Amino acid sequence: MRKIFFNKTIAITRGEKNNSNFIRIVKEQGGIPISLPTMKIIPLDSHKFIERFIDICTKKYAYYIFLSPNSVEIFVEMVRENNLTHLLEEQLKKCDVIAIGPSTRKKLEVNNISVKWFPSNYSSNGILKLIEKLSLKPGTRIMIPRSGASNSFLKDRLGSMGIIVDEFHIYLPQAETINQTWIAFLKELENNKVQVLIFTSPSAVRFFFSIMDNMLLNFIGHLRNVDALISIGPNTTKELISKNLSPVESAVHTIEGTIELAKRILSKN
Repeated sequence: MRKIFFNKTIAITRGEKNNSNFIRIVKEQGGIPISLPTMKIIPLDSHKFIERFIDICTKKYAYYIFLSPNSVEIFVEMVRENNLTHLLEEQLKKCDVIAIGPSTRKKLEVNNISVKWFPSNYSSNGILKLIEKLSLKPGTRIMIPRSGASNSFLKDRLGSMGIIVDEFHIYLPQAETINQTWIAFLKELENNKVQVLIFTSPSAVRFFFSIMDNMLLNFIGHLRNVDALISIGPNTTKELISKNLSPVESAVHTIEGTIELAKRILSKN
């Protein structure tokens, strides 16, 4: 059976941690995976976290929404480290949990948090459609633990529906330090040996550009030579378009969905 990725370089804007499935699939197809760590995460100071979380626990939420595995991991870890597990358990007894997609759902379930809902379209737009289907009453309160660098799209749209959204900014992302992985990727890119590049989020796009600006002046010209420039969802697509790139958006907003799209694109070349 022909392996579409045979001897081809498949890069993704995600570090090796939590990226084992991508690496395995690419290698099984004979490809060369590159995991590009675009950002490092700086958690909220413990004192500020405790203060904010205790205030959160004075309110009654109907839903908690988690938008990424990172937000789950950091939130749960900080709750445990600061001996606040009992307060979180009390919160979650009184509300339903929504996960944006299967990876986020899996991370929640590993941490013994049951997920009641997740959208068929794994994106912020999918979350909005799900909320519309649930027909929430105006005044319904929702908590979203997330990055402090996130945009206000979801909060604004839900707010226009009369829903009260509290965002708990539990971490800030920063551009990752240039390492040997980035240097190896740059050499492959300059030699037009990167066949697929997958962007996983708007933040990953921004940090990718920040890092590449410090490595190569005309890197955008090289990106246009990549056979399959893929975005994982609509907001990532918008971010790439704002950088004067024209990605192909995966209809299925998962790593597996982007890999299947890459196979289809390469099979036509």
